[in-house]
Amino acid sequence: MPWTIEEEQEAQAVYREMALTHFPGDVKLGLNLGFYRTFAVPSIARVLAGTGKLTKQPRVRAKATGELMYTLIEHGLDTGEGEAAVQKLIRLHSGLAVSNEDFVYVLAAFCITPVRWIDTHGWRRTNQTEKRATHTFYSLLAERMGITDVPDSFEEFTAWMDAFEVRTFRSTAEGHSLVTATRSLLSDRMPRLLSPLANGIFTCLLGERLRRTFELPRPRLLVRSVVSAALWGRRLRMRRAHTRGLASPHPHGDPSEEPVGTGTAN
Repeated sequence: MPWTIEEEQEAQAVYREMALTHFPGDVKLGLNLGFYRTFAVPSIARVLAGTGKLTKQPRVRAKATGELMYTLIEHGLDTGEGEAAVQKLIRLHSGLAVSNEDFVYVLAAFCITPVRWIDTHGWRRTNQTEKRATHTFYSLLAERMGITDVPDSFEEFTAWMDAFEVRTFRSTAEGHSLVTATRSLLSDRMPRLLSPLANGIFTCLLGERLRRTFELPRPRLLVRSVVSAALWGRRLRMRRAHTRGLASPHPHGDPSEEPVGTGTAN
């Protein structure tokens, strides 16, 4: 889909504001959760586990790729910094045995999962302008990386992703090894008081489709209740803060700090 330069710039500005000002913590967590979804695709999990980078040094690899993604978000795709980040992503993924369709799915997971998380747990739902901007941002990234056949709208991309997951999600040894290696990237952020419940909370955050795919035990009712109450309370606190104009642009710290990445960065 062709965009004018003005439309591209406006979309990137709207997405930047979503990720860095309106929903910094939600986008960051959503990107993490989106990446976990790729572990359930056997062809992607095989490549990620095969490189050994994500399983051996998950925190280092996640931080490196997270920094690339947030460089694109903060600076834009067509600045000097953005173009350098795109070229590094191309180099990191060149030669990997991943199909174009798999690359489209990775973009879908990063595009759609944060929006779904925000619409369910954020202080407000995203609007159509924000959804269009998010879709445009990842479509532009696909274009610059040579990835083709991205659906033409956020709604079409969402439907495509759901159908792809139904068709491809499977439990594999590689997927399990990736989940095991990277679980601490989310669970280590939890308050020490909740550490005994960390595994169950992690599983709750993944959601039912991933839980069943990875064959993880269903969390106890106590854990599900704690997670539900915590997310409800967080939503109310964030809503009050934004209503009063008190929310910090980065209420959860530096948004580029250790989000889960593709595991291929050096």
